[in-house]
Amino acid sequence: MESIMDICVVGAGIGGLALAHGLLADGHRVRVLERAAGPTRSGAAVTIFSNGAAALAGLGVDLGTAVRGTSTPGRTAAPGTSTSSATEPGPSAPAGGAAPSGPATVGGAPLGAPIETLASVDAGGRRIMRADLTVLWRRTGQQVRTMPRAELIDRLTAGLPAGTIRYDARVGSVRTDPDGAEVVSAAGTDRYDVVVGADGHRSAVRCSVLSPEPAAEVGWDTWQGLTEVLPSIAGGRTGLLAVGTAGLVGMMPAGQGRTQWWFDVRRGAGPEPAGTGTVGWLRRLFAGYAEPVPELLAGITDADIGRYPHVLHRVPDRWGSGPTTLVGDAAHAFPPSQAQGANQALEDAWLLRRALHGDPGDAASALRRYERLRVPHVRLVSRMAASERTNLPVPPPLALLARLAPPRAGGYAYLRLLRRFSSVLANERP
Repeated sequence: MESIMDICVVGAGIGGLALAHGLLADGHRVRVLERAAGPTRSGAAVTIFSNGAAALAGLGVDLGTAVRGTSTPGRTAAPGTSTSSATEPGPSAPAGGAAPSGPATVGGAPLGAPIETLASVDAGGRRIMRADLTVLWRRTGQQVRTMPRAELIDRLTAGLPAGTIRYDARVGSVRTDPDGAEVVSAAGTDRYDVVVGADGHRSAVRCSVLSPEPAAEVGWDTWQGLTEVLPSIAGGRTGLLAVGTAGLVGMMPAGQGRTQWWFDVRRGAGPEPAGTGTVGWLRRLFAGYAEPVPELLAGITDADIGRYPHVLHRVPDRWGSGPTTLVGDAAHAFPPSQAQGANQALEDAWLLRRALHGDPGDAASALRRYERLRVPHVRLVSRMAASERTNLPVPPPLALLARLAPPRAGGYAYLRLLRRFSSVLANERP
């Protein structure tokens, strides 16, 4: 018989909210503590790859990403229902296993825009590679979609029972003992059977139960925004990456006429904003890039832009002690160059929910098994992201090979990499 636990999730970001959905579906009593005064709707957009979408589906959250005619790894339908979705056609079904049962899936209209193709070019606009991402759709049963982060947070928040999230509840410390864990926050002091830190790279939970060592800045920044610009991108299903000596420019359709855009810039690449503003500085820095980069720079203002330093945590073997653990950036912050930050947080949430469902009698042992399975995946992502190779010009011999590869081959290369990153697509069981 399953044991019902009192579980505290610290942090109401994407990973923490998704985890709360799965834990509530299993009947646990869940409290989410968030330091902000309301939903954390900052940030521009996120790209949810097929592994993240499959994790969300397994946690009971439907983003409208399922491909008709396929099944989703880690998820089975309730009696009398189907796991398929009438969104996009797809001929093949992936391998996958059952997730813990729970209440009906939380869903609504599809968020953002589907990404069918990812293209990369050099600064002069010459093609480097095109990857057919519908390969991922067909093989995993889930699309790749770029969506405003605020809309994803709203979807996740709206699907939780009233009172689950307690705002203005900054956590000061977490203390463990043989009987559980005590959380001291602005909302008071409470005891729980399990505490999960999902509170980002400045995690108070990590500081309390693992290490106070902060994430290190690695010398790159992302300058990004989400605006109605570049209609040729916003109205399509192709993401475009332009890379040169100044850094990388990314442009992705994000739904409703909006484009998610960003500039990855190495610190010291040129005089940083002073006097002429951020956009003026970026225009000088990326002056030699081909269209549509000049069109993008002509269509944005300083008010549209936010700066996000790239940070990196060492990924330890253990992510907590006793009945505590971490998910997402609290466990393994890394630069965004692999577009896996939110996706790996969702992978964590999916596997952690499965671990606690599989062995509720010994929570601490279940948490350590969860960590052992996730560590190899996130260390690989972290190592690749920290190299920042995607932000550097591609050597000519490699560019030639990539240029000769058909888009379908690029899609299969992405699929192979995604499988190496993923617990969900491997249907892992702690």
